[in-house]
Amino acid sequence: MATSKVDRSKYGPGMGEVVLGAVLSLILGAMVALGILISRPALTVKEIPKDRPLGAVYYIEGTKGGDAGKQWMRKRQLLTEGTTVSLNEDELNLWIGTVAGVRAAAAGAGQKAASAPLIELGTPNFRIRNGAMQVASPCTVNLDWFSIKFPVLVQVIGHFAKRGDAFVLTPDQFYVGSCPLHKVPVLGELLYQ
Repeated sequence: MATSKVDRSKYGPGMGEVVLGAVLSLILGAMVALGILISRPALTVKEIPKDRPLGAVYYIEGTKGGDAGKQWMRKRQLLTEGTTVSLNEDELNLWIGTVAGVRAAAAGAGQKAASAPLIELGTPNFRIRNGAMQVASPCTVNLDWFSIKFPVLVQVIGHFAKRGDAFVLTPDQFYVGSCPLHKVPVLGELLYQ
């Protein structure tokens, strides 16, 4: 005996359909939550307030210039000669600013791309405090198919660890906008591999 549509409506959806609906709802909810947190900007401050609100993400920009950064050109030369050097945040920011300026000039001299890339990276900024390094970069997300373009700050806060023969920055915290990606179960595990 074949089951008709009328009989099926009496019993409702099957267990597989309920599970599929729940899984799809969970995935959609997680994507919407990530999108909202990513679009919420990090607050730029000079120092983190003592009574910080729950869930607030702060960005403290590293220093650029001053007396501490005057030796960066000499240290760059020593580094290319194979000498070990110690850099501070002023020197790193001056160095990366110069490199970004040269690349921007070279890109301006070349042909312009037909469409903007999905993510345009800005000039990174370094901050070193209490044995931790923060690397932050302003980015622009271009969603051409929706005609949406919005800025977002990506920042990694971590420490250096030896991996093999090299030292690498191991992230302790990783934010895209106000979204703490280091707390997202699957993404957080990928960051530490």
